[in-house]
Amino acid sequence: MKKRMDIVLAGSGGCMREIVWQIQEQNKIQTTWKVTGYVDCKEPDNGLGIKVGGQVITYLGDDDFLLQQKEQVNVVICTGVPALREKIAKKLMQNPNIRFPNLILGNTRICEDVKMGIGCIISMDARISTNVSIGNFVFMNTGSMVCHDGCVEDFVTLSPDVKLAGNVKIGECSELGIGTKVIQGINIGKNVVAGAGSVIVKDIEEGHTIAGVPASKIK
Repeated sequence: MKKRMDIVLAGSGGCMREIVWQIQEQNKIQTTWKVTGYVDCKEPDNGLGIKVGGQVITYLGDDDFLLQQKEQVNVVICTGVPALREKIAKKLMQNPNIRFPNLILGNTRICEDVKMGIGCIISMDARISTNVSIGNFVFMNTGSMVCHDGCVEDFVTLSPDVKLAGNVKIGECSELGIGTKVIQGINIGKNVVAGAGSVIVKDIEEGHTIAGVPASKIK
């Protein structure tokens, strides 16, 4: 039986609550993760925590709670915004006692030759095919897919139902909106934002915001 891991969640928004729900669903089959609480810069109105389903996730304090930990603690950063995830990660990494496990949730399919960094969230129903490289603190939301020979760099966010065909590269801190599709062999630069439902059929330079079918730069 897989050993249960205690984790603390960083963040209190919708992303955090979605992740708690997915953990709850996974634990119905096998208890794998135990959420011991969450940290956030804003204290909850009730002073206690946030309710997700029938469970109250206890508020532990702000980031200082984690930065002051003297023993090893596992942390998952729960925000879909790449720049914010990067900012939180760099801050928390000041404490060597903080560990960032990869959170692999229900009904995922990941080829055994996939290379993955730390702090990633791979949500339920995600698919990662053969010879794929996943960087650090990547967030693959529900139903997203990376096909063969892909490369997804650090802090990238793939929203629900994003589909990357084979040999696609996504530069760090890019964010692809819900339902985005990318054809084979495309390179997308750093800090790119793709609007919901975009279909990307040509390379995108870094820093651009794009949308449409086919996707084009938004002026």
